[in-house]
This record gives sequence, C-alpha cells and structure tokens, in this order.
Amino acid sequence: MNMRILTTAQVRALEAAWIKNCHEHWGMVLMEIAGLSASKMLLDLMEGMPAAVTVLCGRGNNGGDGLVIARHLYRAGVDVSVFMIGSSSGTSNSAENQINRDILESLGIEINIIAENDLEPLKTSIWETSAIVDALLGTGLDRPVEGLYAELIEMMNESARPILSVDIPSGINSDTGQIMGTAVRAAATATFGSIKPGLLCHPGAMLAGEIKIIDIGLPLPESLPEELRDSLPQLEIPRWFLATAFDLQEKLPVRPSDSHKGSFGQILLVAGSLGMTGAALMAAKSGLRSGAGLAILATPKSLLHALPAEEVIYKGLSETEAGTISLDALRDIEAEMERAQVMVIGPGLSSNVETIQFVHELVKKVRVPCVIDADGLNALSQNIKILADTEGGFVFTPHPKELSRLTGKPVKDIQADRIRAAQDAAKRFGATIVLKGANSVVATPDDDVFIIPTGNSGMATAGSGDVLSGIIAGLIAQGLNRTWAAVAGTYIHGAAGDLAAAEIGEDGMLAGDILSCVPAVIKMLREGSYPGSRLEQSLAGIEASGNGNGDI
Repeated sequence: MNMRILTTAQVRALEAAWIKNCHEHWGMVLMEIAGLSASKMLLDLMEGMPAAVTVLCGRGNNGGDGLVIARHLYRAGVDVSVFMIGSSSGTSNSAENQINRDILESLGIEINIIAENDLEPLKTSIWETSAIVDALLGTGLDRPVEGLYAELIEMMNESARPILSVDIPSGINSDTGQIMGTAVRAAATATFGSIKPGLLCHPGAMLAGEIKIIDIGLPLPESLPEELRDSLPQLEIPRWFLATAFDLQEKLPVRPSDSHKGSFGQILLVAGSLGMTGAALMAAKSGLRSGAGLAILATPKSLLHALPAEEVIYKGLSETEAGTISLDALRDIEAEMERAQVMVIGPGLSSNVETIQFVHELVKKVRVPCVIDADGLNALSQNIKILADTEGGFVFTPHPKELSRLTGKPVKDIQADRIRAAQDAAKRFGATIVLKGANSVVATPDDDVFIIPTGNSGMATAGSGDVLSGIIAGLIAQGLNRTWAAVAGTYIHGAAGDLAAAEIGEDGMLAGDILSCVPAVIKMLREGSYPGSRLEQSLAGIEASGNGNGDI
C-alpha cells in the first residue's frame, strides 16, 4: 500500500468531515491522542537525560497539542515550563486550546504568557531546560514569520537544546517545505495522521530531524465510508505518495525461468557525440544492469572505433562535421526503432543545430515509450510544440534548470514548489516527469505524484542522470508501465547511490559507483531485504538521528 501524503487543505477537510461524522467534540479526542503519543515519543528520545522541558505554545490547535504534551509530561514526573503567545487584538485561543489550558491550570501548572517586551523568563527557562517542545505555528503557514514568532524561533535554535516539533517545525510551509522567513531546526518531529509534504521537500526536509508519523485515529481518504468520501471530492486530487521499498518489491518485473534475452526487451539509445560517448555508454549499461535483454546504442559512426568492447550493441549513424548525429541519421535508425520496446534520447547528444533538428524529427516518429534526458530535453525546449504531433508515451528526467528551459518558469520558482512544478509540467506535456534533486519528484499527467526518499549528495556527479535514464528504460523494456518504471527506477537509482555511499563515502563518488550497485539493490528489493531509505527507517522507528540541533 502506497504511503499517502495529504496536502494541508486535504488534511483539514478530512479532519472536519471526520469530526462531524463522529461527534462535535471529537476534535478533543484527536488532540488527546496526538499529545499523548507525542509526549511518549519525547520521553523515549530523552532517555537518560535530565527531565526538564520547556513547551512553547501558540493559540491554535498546534498550541493545544503542546498543552496536552505538557500535561502528560507533568504526569510522568517531568519538570514542565509552559509558555504561550499572548493574545493580540481580535484573537483568541481555539476552543480545544482553551479547554486544555483550563485543564493545565486546574492541575496547578502555570501558563506563562510571552510578552514581547519581556522575554527574560522564557530565556531563563530555555537555558535551564533539557529539551524544547515547539508547538507555535504548525501547518498552513502561508506568510513570512516576523516579529515575536521569528524572535522565539531564533531563540530556540540558538539554545542548542534538542527540539521536538509538533506536526511540522514552526516556520516551514507544510505543502512546499519552504522556510517562511525563519524556521525551527528540530531534532525530531511528531507528525499526526499522515506525513506532510513540507517534511519531504527541501529545505524543510533538512530541518525536521527524525520524523515519526503518529496515528491519531484519522482515516485515510480511501478508508472513509463511501457516503462521506463522496462528499469530499477534493481528497481525490491531487494524489501524492511516498515511494517505499515495500511498494516497489511488488512492482518489479517477473523473470520467468524459461526466458531468453528477447524476453526482457530491447532498448534503443540515441545518444553520444564527439567527447560525450561516456554519457551514452553509461545509460546503455545501466539499462542492462537493471535487467533489459538488449541495449542498442545508436551514435555517430566515427565514434564507434573508440567505444569499448562491451555487452552493448553499437549502431553507427550519419553525422555532422562536428561529430554529432546528423539529420540524415533518421533513415539509419528506422529498423532499430521498429524492434525496440523502449527508447532513450538525449545523453551526450550536444547542442549542435542540426542534431537538435534531428531530435525534433525523431520525436515525431517515436511509437514506443521513450525516456528523454539531458540534451534531448534541451532540444525539445526549443520547439516544445512538436509534442502535440507525437504518439509515444514519454518520460522526461529534467533537473530544475532543464525543467526551467522546458516551461519558462524560473529555477527559483521551481525549487520553491517542486511538487507543483513537476505536476504542472506533467499535465502540460502529457509526460511522466522525473524532477531530479534531493527527494526527486515523479509526476504523472493523471495528477499522481510520488516523492522518492532515496539518494544522497554523492550522486551530484557527472553521469548520474544517464544512469537514471538507463534504469528507467530497462524497467520499461521488461514490461513496467512508464509511471511505475519512473518511480521504481528513480528509487533504485537513489538506493544504489546510498549503497555506494555506505561503501566508499559520498565524497568522490562516481556515476560508475552508482551503476555497479544497481543489481544489488534490485536483488535486495526482490528478496525483501532492502531496509529502505534513511527516511523510511526513521518513520518505521528503526533508527533515530539528530539534525544539527543537539541529539535527543
């Protein structure tokens, strides 16, 4: 079962509908479960440390969760200091927040009101405490954090005390992961019901620390009673998921024992130019390493003598004086196009004007699934309208700058909302989009989005993208549809990079190191022995890690 990721609007609609379906006061039940579970999480993380905690609360339901946490910590014998933002003109506590405030006060627990002109009591409490609970802002933040809230966030960060954030670190946009002016650097985050997109998208993902999803009894949309689900159509679209090792184990192509090389498909790669044969060869070899039966590399014919004797089959194409593929090569490649189950266009093609014309004409002739990357995407960006005349199912694998060229959207805007950028491009081009980067995003024209939790900084190296293109093509050749080939291929690519990093470290990793680990990752996925990414392990409670803010 895919791990569903809900937008802030979807979570709020689901909570409101479920409370209405159960009882008007059911929100108190959800808050109680959330706060109790988060307090237990903090106590587990604080094992062996002095039990003194400062809890900072806002006036909404996030602050209400913090008040419940404070109560349960107090019951456990923790020395708890509770601070709450004071009311401003026209504002008041949420109903659930106020009830929990009253409960705390009835137990004799003082609620210290934070005043802008006197932060010394809070500073003293923070410096004397062993951990901080951040329950200031929560989800739904859509404007920059300023004034007192910004000052409180900076105070928490500067304390070097480990911070447990409630639902999401204060200051992070819960849908995009962007820092809204300033944000808490949490050691751990207790998030309720489902994981938030902002915990998976950078830079928010770097500030969340160890993440734990707490089940508060809120059903996922697909588990709702039919009549309730029908009343909430907004829960159907968008559909966002976190790709996991468990999902992909079930999706890997079957390999019958009575197979031959033709059983696993043929890849046709149109790639390479003078000085850029390495990219082409890397993509071809990764297609084979991911399980394809044959890989045909079609490249300028003058380059063939320099290519190594490999399992890859070479096809020489007509070329320009610059050693790039010429327009005449369209005739050379027709037979191979008829036999291939999937194509790859782009790695190392160059930006030669005639080669770009060749790509435009070639794309029009594609009749099978086709992965387009690198110079193939750059060529398309010069005449994106040709996609309207095509019949193949395309997978584009751009990095942010390549997507910027395709869409005209500035890189900074793409990076500010990577999920939406990939989703918009998928619908616009009718293609599956793999937006590469930290936690790559795979988006389909049908509004499905998958966030890929594997990968590391060592993969930011020449040729890494070529390996990815080959893996996706190799999976398509074996029968996966383009969506699952893109999801599985991107996950495997990142997992292979993680395996390589574990063996040799991230510094100095080469694309060949990633490529060499691909078969091992696929083997582990098939056997069910792959432990999952660091994020998956954290969500499953397998490991815990601090995040630059002190280790809990």
